[in-house]
Amino acid sequence: MLFDHIEEKEAVIRAALIEQNGHKFYKMLADRTSDKEAKDLFKRFAHDEQRHLRIIENKYFPGVGFNDQITEEELQIEEYLEKSGSTDIFTKRINVEALVRIIDNPKKALLIALDTERGSVEYFRNLARRARTEDGRKLYGELVEEEKDHVSQLEAMLASAS
Repeated sequence: MLFDHIEEKEAVIRAALIEQNGHKFYKMLADRTSDKEAKDLFKRFAHDEQRHLRIIENKYFPGVGFNDQITEEELQIEEYLEKSGSTDIFTKRINVEALVRIIDNPKKALLIALDTERGSVEYFRNLARRARTEDGRKLYGELVEEEKDHVSQLEAMLASAS
């Protein structure tokens, strides 16, 4: 069986949700910003997050995919995560559109993006440590490296904006 424990499945679903929310977030930011450099960065990140989601789906949920229909299981997982105190904005079914509407300047967008990317690095790093298979460690390790690259790019853009 792919998942020996429900916690493993919850972790993978949460990982997919991070990527799904990240994709929506960056796509909307790219559509809203007029700054060419930021627009290009957000478009690249949106593409990366969508690619990460497909990797997770293909590895753990082939033929299923994640959609906008919230299942009873997902609600239970969110409740579990809230009770455990392990929450951040991209690990929940949030209203990404509302989040983007309150971002009133490019620097705020970059700071929120940086915070979520740092959280993703830690989340995937933790999954890599806990993975029971070499394939799992490799998959999460690759996601760690890609998210760390996003952190570096965001830090560089923030430094040049200051």
